[in-house]
Amino acid sequence: MSSEQTVIVDKSGSSKSVITYVAIILVFLVALFLSSQSEGPSKLPKVVTDEFTFTAWVNDGEDYLKKNYRWMTKIIAGYIKSGYYFLEDFLIDSPWLLVASIIFLPCLIAGGLRLGLYSLFVIYFWGAVGMWDESLQTVALMGLSVLLCVFFGVILGVLCSQSDRFDGFMKPILDTMQVMPAFVYLFPALFFFGIGGAPAILATMIYAMPPVIRLTNSGIRQVSKDTIESATSFGSSKLQLLFKIKIPLSLPSIMMGINQVIMMALALVVLACFIGAEGIGGQVWLAIRNLDVGWAMEGGLCILFMAIMFDRFSMSLTKQKDILPSDVQPFYLLPQSWEKFQVARLIEKPILYLHFAINLICKSVTNLIATFVKYIFSIFNKENAEDLREFLSRRYYVIPSFIVFIIISLVDSYLISIGTFPEEWKLSIRQPIADGVKSLTINPGFIAFTKGLRAFVYLNLLRPLDTFLTHIPWWYTMSVFVAIGYFTVNLRFAIITALLLLFIGACGIWPQSMITLSSVLVSVVLCFAIGVPLGIIASYNQRFKEVLNVVLDAMQTLPYFCYLIPVLMFFGGGIVSAVLATVIYSIPPIIRLTALGLTQVSGTYSEVSRSFGGTLLQTLQKIKFPLAVPSLVIGFNQTVVMAFAMQIVTPLIGGKGLGLEVFNGLARSDTGRGLAAGIGIVLLAIIIDRITLAWTKKQRQALGLEAN
Repeated sequence: MSSEQTVIVDKSGSSKSVITYVAIILVFLVALFLSSQSEGPSKLPKVVTDEFTFTAWVNDGEDYLKKNYRWMTKIIAGYIKSGYYFLEDFLIDSPWLLVASIIFLPCLIAGGLRLGLYSLFVIYFWGAVGMWDESLQTVALMGLSVLLCVFFGVILGVLCSQSDRFDGFMKPILDTMQVMPAFVYLFPALFFFGIGGAPAILATMIYAMPPVIRLTNSGIRQVSKDTIESATSFGSSKLQLLFKIKIPLSLPSIMMGINQVIMMALALVVLACFIGAEGIGGQVWLAIRNLDVGWAMEGGLCILFMAIMFDRFSMSLTKQKDILPSDVQPFYLLPQSWEKFQVARLIEKPILYLHFAINLICKSVTNLIATFVKYIFSIFNKENAEDLREFLSRRYYVIPSFIVFIIISLVDSYLISIGTFPEEWKLSIRQPIADGVKSLTINPGFIAFTKGLRAFVYLNLLRPLDTFLTHIPWWYTMSVFVAIGYFTVNLRFAIITALLLLFIGACGIWPQSMITLSSVLVSVVLCFAIGVPLGIIASYNQRFKEVLNVVLDAMQTLPYFCYLIPVLMFFGGGIVSAVLATVIYSIPPIIRLTALGLTQVSGTYSEVSRSFGGTLLQTLQKIKFPLAVPSLVIGFNQTVVMAFAMQIVTPLIGGKGLGLEVFNGLARSDTGRGLAAGIGIVLLAIIIDRITLAWTKKQRQALGLEAN
């Protein structure tokens, strides 16, 4: 391309940018004028909302199903309730030492000594703060939910992998299930299955199932064609191919799906307190209602520690063990990178000897039991006796673990009554936290800070944007979204956007949807204002990045219900507190992706900039940020989606908009209204998600990172 052609292209690009900016300013000025002329919140004409009776259709359909099929749901709920009560009673009535060993030993075997010790700390914390029974109730709810979810999810995933038609049928269902706010699942569960543990388990199962279906399907489909052809050439049938080749090779993908199921199940089980399910969620909700921040923080920490433990345990099941050179001492407690330090090697030496001793004992006991079982089994079936012995001998940690369980049970039954968690070990942190929060809330400086922040957010961001968006005529807002959809995606998406927004308006929830959109936009702005600087610092300072990653890992494993606690502690209730809780929950993606985008920029660009005398700020502003735009937009996308998800629980501390409509629908047994509001949140999130993803793709193409 000649220099003249390059100049023409550059001028064309700059003129397009000018036209775009002028168009944005004109659209904003027209919207500002229309908003100022409106006398109240904009709504679709009453004739439309009266004719479109979506809520009545849903409620009528629910009444019909309850009248004709309630007997079936009661039977299903009865079986699930029996299983749940059995598991709950087993955990609560068993000696605490047995429960501790049931959790500790699998963590030790799968995740090593560090995870095992962490699980002991978690178990101790549950009992120390007086939430032993509630924690075990939550474990029982989650355990049964995950078991059912994995059972049905893997079956459906296998069916999807074997049939393209069935896969095409399931995809839109799974898409809808994954974007629907978790709280909405409680509506049908409550009205079809009653209150308590059974509906909570069924709602959790439906909510958490999509990841394991998708990842099972994906894992089986990604099995190498060469492997399949080799197995087929040796005469393997379809069932042999599936169970002996495809499923074993796709186990890492399936286990990753189980990890996602566990974290999603824990998030919804905590919310299940609103339909009568017991557990830690109920304790946190009671604490919030009583404004007892110490109690709420204890419950929140129980959930946080539990979430981290189950996340690390499920991740360790998929993690490949590192193979060390023969001359390197393996570390079990300290990081392996510390092997170069003499002190670290000395600390690890006794642990290494203990590991060898325990390993030898476990293998010897297992081989002895396997040999005994072989002789007993050979009386009935000599051909398979040796195979059974080999199978059992390979389980040299599992069988000793069951022996430990049996010994503890026998000791508790016949020698010493172990009972529940010892009272003398309890160490409540409720009062110190309450006293600390109280001392802060009466501190003049802290009061001035919180009042100033609340006033700034409300007066300068939230109230003006609320008024602006709710007073703009609905047809104008819809036209803007349709135009953005057309220019960023395509005509088809623009038409779909118009239909989705018409649905929201026709349901009579347009003002509430604009309030939700306002809260989300303000939250995202604050996330960018805080998250981007933190991401920049993390991209330049490795130590700060490592510390920040630990905090972000904890934040991303904590169910969003728990983010209400710190905000309630320091800022009280109200719509501003709802926004601040949303910010805390939604900020990790923008921090991570800012740091990732800046660190992925080639160091060559920075060197060239410095060679031409560019300062650090100039390099950041004119080179790194433009090249990191795709990552920043993905961060924006993830932040927006998480902010929308948070709207479903913010009404607990004063949030408004569609989330409040969902809560009101649940309180008034108005499933149609609550479902319409939940769908409204989903539709807004889908529209913005698709627009930002399309814009990200165009930015990557402009930077040459992706082919057109």
